[in-house]
Amino acid sequence: MNLLHLHRNRVLWLILLLLMLRPAYVKADNEFVISSASTRLNGSVYFMDARFEINLPSYIASAFEKGFDLPISMEVEVIKYRDYWFNETFVTIRQQYLLQYHAILDSVTLLNVNAGSRQHFSSLKDALAFLSALQNYPLLDNNALKQGQPYHAILQFGIDLAELPIPLKSSSWWENDWDLVSEPMEWSITP
Repeated sequence: MNLLHLHRNRVLWLILLLLMLRPAYVKADNEFVISSASTRLNGSVYFMDARFEINLPSYIASAFEKGFDLPISMEVEVIKYRDYWFNETFVTIRQQYLLQYHAILDSVTLLNVNAGSRQHFSSLKDALAFLSALQNYPLLDNNALKQGQPYHAILQFGIDLAELPIPLKSSSWWENDWDLVSEPMEWSITP
């Protein structure tokens, strides 16, 4: 009995030691948070406004400063829930951005992949601050919705794993956690 008790204590101490020595790059909570999201009708078009909090872990900022592009995407769906069948999707929009660091100029470029436009910033912090506010984003035409019926918009925002550079994609399997996406935010739209 004493031997079993001694073995159990050793195992508990080993687990405690492993927890204390865990890597510093363990994923922290809430790297991407949707603070608010709403839609409003202007004329016949619904526009979306959203606010995001972006807190990049140090390993991602370090990879970015070493020249790796950082793909970020926002995805929004407008759906109608159905009781006995699959939900009906009216719109799915995927807005993609690519952050690029230019070491020679010590500047950051934000590429809007969907529109092909670029904006330049003096730092990653400035580019992320710009990304954290989305205003007047055209979402869908009011005529696509049936009047008086409830619809729901679902928004997510984060790192686009599919577009990560290959060296980061392969290292994300066993090292740092690059799968950083906000919790979905849902709100209702009733035309």
